[in-house]
Amino acid sequence: MAKPAGKSIKDFVVAHDPTYEIESTEVIFNRPLPANTRRFIVTAAQNATPLHEDWWAVLQTMSKELKAELLVIPLRYKNPTSQWSGSQQNAEHWAAAARPFLWNTRHLLGPNLMILGDIKIQPTASSPLVGAEALSLQASGIIGHTKLQMRSVATPSNRMAKVLTTTGACTVPNYTDSRSGSIGAFHHSLSAVLVEIDGRQFHLRHVHYSANLRSCTDLGTRYTATGGSAAPRPKAIVFGDTHVDAIDPAVEQGTFGRGGMVSVLKPEYLIWHDLLDAYSCNPHHIGNPFTAVAKARTGMDRVGSEVSRAIDFVAQRNPKNCTSIIVGSNHNDMLRRWIISNDWRQDPINAKFYLSTALAMVDGVSLTRSGVTYPDPFAYWFRDAKIPNTRVLDEDESFMLCGVELGMHGDTGPNGSRGSISNLRRIGVKSIIGHSHSPGIDEGAYQVGTSTGLRLEYNHGPSSWLNCHAILHADGKRQLVMLVDGKWCL
Repeated sequence: MAKPAGKSIKDFVVAHDPTYEIESTEVIFNRPLPANTRRFIVTAAQNATPLHEDWWAVLQTMSKELKAELLVIPLRYKNPTSQWSGSQQNAEHWAAAARPFLWNTRHLLGPNLMILGDIKIQPTASSPLVGAEALSLQASGIIGHTKLQMRSVATPSNRMAKVLTTTGACTVPNYTDSRSGSIGAFHHSLSAVLVEIDGRQFHLRHVHYSANLRSCTDLGTRYTATGGSAAPRPKAIVFGDTHVDAIDPAVEQGTFGRGGMVSVLKPEYLIWHDLLDAYSCNPHHIGNPFTAVAKARTGMDRVGSEVSRAIDFVAQRNPKNCTSIIVGSNHNDMLRRWIISNDWRQDPINAKFYLSTALAMVDGVSLTRSGVTYPDPFAYWFRDAKIPNTRVLDEDESFMLCGVELGMHGDTGPNGSRGSISNLRRIGVKSIIGHSHSPGIDEGAYQVGTSTGLRLEYNHGPSSWLNCHAILHADGKRQLVMLVDGKWCL
């Protein structure tokens, strides 16, 4: 039987073999970048959707002022109810002003940071980073998406943890009239990622558009469509968990030293998580004779002395025109646990401090309708020191600025469960929490990292710890700032 005209074995394979690879017809968007570019601004744009004109103008200003390359990752989303994307032709159309800046390929912005412009994730995806942790291999990665999300990814002990983040968008919300579309619109973030390359290291932080002020703030500068100017002092800096006796000297210098975040930005409030390390009374050391010997040899078994060092640390570093807020935290609470479980008769070194603390707790104990209450011993000693411009929060005490809850450490979740960014992201208010030592952004919750060294005796194996503080700007926007070798910006 003669074969049909115009048909061949290759034609048959193309038509029927599921493993046959068809060459991509996708248009490649990129451009030659100037050599030795040190700053990049990365955001995302949805197809067939207008740019947010004010935000786009601010991004142009930032790009010019910072001499930063603006990269826009194109996203696709089919919305048949949109006035802009009703036809299939618009599926491959992006706003004309953004086209010169489109970027949809993978590219190393620095030795350890990759833009993953080829990854296409639906704008309505609820967790855009899920499954993408390994895509950038050993490097940190930036993925274009309208929802803001960031996480630190654990790496082996000889490497710094990776950062994986989305970008936010420069286009207006444009979603289907559906449940997923409504949720996508709610989480649509007019944001971008600002990257600064510093040799083999990099600094990465998000910038957010303020609709009320038609501007965005990065560190100490506020940018509008017409230029940059000094920003009002931030409302607060939330420190990565302090652990005074374990604080990293480079982080301490980058935070409190000359040219450090506190002296440069001059915030109204300093927020302290896990101020006390509680190494002297750590319940996890009970029964380990070798740890006990080492602590006794170095004087690290004296509980009262450690409490005093933590209080003095705040007293010596709190500016006169600033208020320090001490958040109730699980390491601060180890002092209470030690009082409850320790036998002072077997601990002569700490007997006097133990008895003084226990007496204060006895004097303050009461039985209420909700149960027994007594003073938090660490809060008791901190208040007793009468440090000016300081305030210690009680358990479950709220402290809010600009509609952001700053009084939660993050160790306790809803209804007394174990706390995490995942179960605190949807509690109805924005928050900045600590506790995990692994910074992140997930919906309503921002999480700081740690101020300690990235390796302590209890975090064995791959680690996601990073040195990271958070700024609450005067416009109410939050910004995570990572410290790399003590440096917090280029």
